[in-house]
Amino acid sequence: MNKIGSMLIVLTLATPLIGPIPSAAESALAIGSTGNVVKDGIAMGDGYNAPTREVAIAKALAECRAFNAPKARPYCQIVGTFTGQCDAIALDPKPGTPGVGWAIAATKEVAESQALANCQVTAGPSRRQFCAAQFSHCDTATQPK
Repeated sequence: MNKIGSMLIVLTLATPLIGPIPSAAESALAIGSTGNVVKDGIAMGDGYNAPTREVAIAKALAECRAFNAPKARPYCQIVGTFTGQCDAIALDPKPGTPGVGWAIAATKEVAESQALANCQVTAGPSRRQFCAAQFSHCDTATQPK
C-alpha cells in the first residue's frame, strides 16, 4: 500500500472520532412596547443558542408574546440578532415606572452595563438608582468556558 492509501485509511478511521463541528449559535432579542411603559408595561423575549437565525427569531418572538404585559405583547418585534454575543435587559422593578433598557454586546458584563445605562436614561432622575439588570443570556458560540 502506498502513502496516500495509508493516509486515506487513517483519515477514514479518525473522522468519526472528530465528531460534528458545532455551528455558531444564533440568537435574537425581541421587545414589545406601546410607547407607554408606565401604563402598559413592556414585553420581552430572547431566543439564544438556536441552530439558525430563523429559529432564534421565532423563539424570541414567542417568548415576548407570552410575556406578562398583555397590552405590550402585540407590539413584539425583533430589535437585534447576533452570534457569539450576549443580550441583557435592565428594568426599574417598581410597577408603573418607565425605566427600561436593553443591549447586545460582546460580553455579559458589557451588555448588562449598557442595558443598565439605557434604563437609567429612561427612568428619570428620581428612579434611575433603582434600575437593575433583570436577565442576560450569552450564546455559546464564542463565549469563554
